[in-house]
Amino acid sequence: MRQAHPGGERGAYTSFADKLDAAREYKDFERLAWPVLVDDLEGTVHRAYSREMADPSFLIDADGRVSFYCMWTHVPTLAEAIDELLGQGGRAAPVLGGTDRTPHLFASFVDGYRGPRRGGRRAVLEYDLGGLGAGTLSFLGNKLKPVLAPLALRSTPLRGRS
Repeated sequence: MRQAHPGGERGAYTSFADKLDAAREYKDFERLAWPVLVDDLEGTVHRAYSREMADPSFLIDADGRVSFYCMWTHVPTLAEAIDELLGQGGRAAPVLGGTDRTPHLFASFVDGYRGPRRGGRRAVLEYDLGGLGAGTLSFLGNKLKPVLAPLALRSTPLRGRS
């Protein structure tokens, strides 16, 4: 985990202890039931595996191999990969072709404002300027969340893969 949107309310990490504290706070705030892994302060593992993507997911099989890499986390696709992996006894690399390179932006549009907002106004502004209006789009998407969330934030695929 890294501070993707530092700002006035939450600055960039200055120590590993800061990262650990932020990870605990994030886990509690988001009510995550699973462990949150924390990389070193430089983000060595993140950079080595994710090619600097902002929101990757890795599915590790029972033998410790990366069986699926989602370059932009998409819960329905990840659910399909987990189902396929479990269907093969937890030992299969790769599943679903190994890599999903699709830029799944709909969920970020609807629910992505929370991250920069935690960083404060500067974080939102920098997100907007650096992401070609992403801050404004995610703000608008957040306002439409009651209508769009059932589709954008679903946990299951709309249809199976063919």
